[in-house]
Amino acid sequence: MGTVGKVATGLALGLVLAGSGLGQALAKTLALADAAPSAEISPDGRLKQTRQQARSQTYRNSMLAAYSAAERNDYHTALINFRRALAARPGDRYATAGIRNMETYIARDRAEAAKLAEIEQRQAILAEAVEASDWACAAASVDRLVVLVPPASADRARLIAYRGELTGFIQARANLDQWSTVCPGGQV
Repeated sequence: MGTVGKVATGLALGLVLAGSGLGQALAKTLALADAAPSAEISPDGRLKQTRQQARSQTYRNSMLAAYSAAERNDYHTALINFRRALAARPGDRYATAGIRNMETYIARDRAEAAKLAEIEQRQAILAEAVEASDWACAAASVDRLVVLVPPASADRARLIAYRGELTGFIQARANLDQWSTVCPGGQV
């Protein structure tokens, strides 16, 4: 036990002796001496949690909360908790890896959401182009949708077949005067 621990134990012994009998004081003092050497003793004889113990507890709780949130696909909450764990234990490789993974998952989800939004937008333009018999715009929309839709999906196969039909309209030059009136800025 270090000097600080001995002084704290002596102070605790004095306080306990002043307030109760010798037997109880001796039992409390032995219990306090057996406590963690990094623990501080408050004037009323109770152990206080040290900063190191508090950081360790914060780290443990933050990591548990982060893993739990990640299992629920709540990546933002997981990221917050991994950052708390890293603040409690700077340089920790597990917290750092967790942060990197959550940032990757969040970026992936954002990219997927942007892709779905573009698919929705392109489908709306395609419907409008077909309604107006703007085959060039419809073909351009289908071409972009083919790239956005997963390769092995049935939707992609249907889009490719539909693109063949649109090619027939384009080659027949059907409704040529209405082409490129739907696509934004006349772009196809």
